[in-house]
Amino acid sequence: MNILRIMAIPVAIVLMITTVVPVTSGGSETEDMLLLDNGDGSYAWYRIMPGSTLTDTVVNTLVSNGIHVSVDGDRILSVDGRSEVTMGSTVCSWRFYIWDYYCWSYGGIEGGMSYVSGDLCLGFRPSPSSLPAPTPVFRDVWVSIRGDSSCTGISGSHMPDSVATPLEWYIQSEAGAVCGSILAADGLIYYVTSGDYYGTGVNRDPHLYCVDAVNKEVVWYLSYSVDRSHGSTQYELNSPLIVDDMIIVTSANRHIYCIDRMDGSVLHEMVPRGDTAHFTGVFNTQEYEYLPIMDEEWSIEGITSTNGPSSAIYDSGAIYFTTHDGRIRCYSVDRTNGFEEIWTYTPSREDRGCFYCSTPSVCYVDGLRTIVCGGYSGNMYCVNASTGEEISVTHVADIPGHASGVVSKVICAGDGRVIVSCDDGSMTPRNGSLSCYDLRDTSEPLWRTDVYGGSSIVVGGTVYGYLRPALTSHDGTGKAQVYDKNGEYFDAESGYYALSVTDGHVIWSVPNGASCKSSMVYCDGRLYCVDYSPLSVWPNGGAARCLDPDTGDLIWRMRLEPGSVTAYNMCSPTIVDGRIYVGNDDGTVYCISDVPGSPVSVTSDIDYRSQGLAHWSWVTLFLAMGATLLAAVILYRRG
Repeated sequence: MNILRIMAIPVAIVLMITTVVPVTSGGSETEDMLLLDNGDGSYAWYRIMPGSTLTDTVVNTLVSNGIHVSVDGDRILSVDGRSEVTMGSTVCSWRFYIWDYYCWSYGGIEGGMSYVSGDLCLGFRPSPSSLPAPTPVFRDVWVSIRGDSSCTGISGSHMPDSVATPLEWYIQSEAGAVCGSILAADGLIYYVTSGDYYGTGVNRDPHLYCVDAVNKEVVWYLSYSVDRSHGSTQYELNSPLIVDDMIIVTSANRHIYCIDRMDGSVLHEMVPRGDTAHFTGVFNTQEYEYLPIMDEEWSIEGITSTNGPSSAIYDSGAIYFTTHDGRIRCYSVDRTNGFEEIWTYTPSREDRGCFYCSTPSVCYVDGLRTIVCGGYSGNMYCVNASTGEEISVTHVADIPGHASGVVSKVICAGDGRVIVSCDDGSMTPRNGSLSCYDLRDTSEPLWRTDVYGGSSIVVGGTVYGYLRPALTSHDGTGKAQVYDKNGEYFDAESGYYALSVTDGHVIWSVPNGASCKSSMVYCDGRLYCVDYSPLSVWPNGGAARCLDPDTGDLIWRMRLEPGSVTAYNMCSPTIVDGRIYVGNDDGTVYCISDVPGSPVSVTSDIDYRSQGLAHWSWVTLFLAMGATLLAAVILYRRG
């Protein structure tokens, strides 16, 4: 046989192998990694310390990183105190997953199988089909309004010390503002536009967009209707929620959609009792009950709004959200069976108040998983996350000159403490406060200070936020003041603040006229925020900013262009894969990184599946393999 024929077959095999490896290796060419997925949006990656079995490998890796693990035989029972929990008909527990060069493959609960090499995941998941969102290919995700169920606003990604101009890319929509958080997973970003209130046709309706952040193209979009004929604004302010391969949208129209996040098809729809579903398909529409907000049972004198449910969070196999009728709700969601009610909490008559954009948070109090949230009753509510049983209701919003203030946000501060933001409830509030409570005893705040603002974030022992001085101090005696570590008081000014979680003293403050309503995000040792004011008032508007958390000094400032006089911003930054995504009232989404770029075109005429063989990388792979085989055949025949 001719030497060319002899060489053709091994050459083909070698070329095919070298073709396959870069595509299917999943980013693990250098070292195998373990993903610890906590089942609440928080996660971490660790370099694997191999053992003989899956259990040995996972335990070795976690313990070497200072994480406490409880084991029974080959089964992992708890990680840092997080253990099996029953939510409705599902049981959430620690499960093993193996990366098969394409997606996570369920490896069972028992970890007795041998381990040789490869990426692994230990996930706190409700079922084998519930797969973690982070992967070795796209390690960073942002799955809910503030990243995780505790609304921490902390990203585990990385960011460069400086960013490039012009910004890497932007994409525009004519379907209204982007007010909620931008989600990210699998190299895709998702966001909701509010609908153009003054627009016509489909642009008047809210839209859910899926954008390929790698190729910078719209993958799919879905519009759904609202009813503005009854006096309600029906304005979409919510963030969607990623659960496995689904995306959940809680709409101002009171409908809740479960959507395949890869192709945009509607899987399930939950509607208020008596309403008609907006989408029809093979699924059965589920119903849930709303209480009337203006009858003999509604006793508070606060602001009310019929703007539907809040943004939802996901934790331990269940989604949680509030609704404007004053109830906190807990549901499971499954791709096959849809939504299942686990519990619904209704406060007593005297405590019930309207929830409007009041996203709940999950906090741990002496190991008890607790739902905390506030609303237009001026109350803070604490509920057992597993059962819906009331733990406490505390009136915390005593705003001078207002019968009932608003608890705009409650965030966890560690060791059973929470930071509570209150204001007067107006569109442009002038009074408010920031306070700290111990959820074990909420009779009095640990401290209170006369500055207020959007949702703050807590990193370690420090509270960060853009805060404003109240018009009148909380005791009604005079001008708002803050205090330093020595207890010395001084006049408060609008700007960026760092406060001590322990006693509320000012660690540093940087006065700044660039109004900021959205929350900060902490990433890679830096603080990131976006101006509320538009680009027309630059430099006090239209910017994304990076601050030093130790001093408040400005590290860099990026103009969000294009911009307009109406491009206000209420969208907090989302940081994944070394990139920052923000949106504004013009319906523009910006991508900021250390890569300079230019405007991109928008198309919806592509067929995309990030988890299927239609992805461009697989097409490229098959073409390369075909070319390789063709070359081998030519070599063989020439021999």
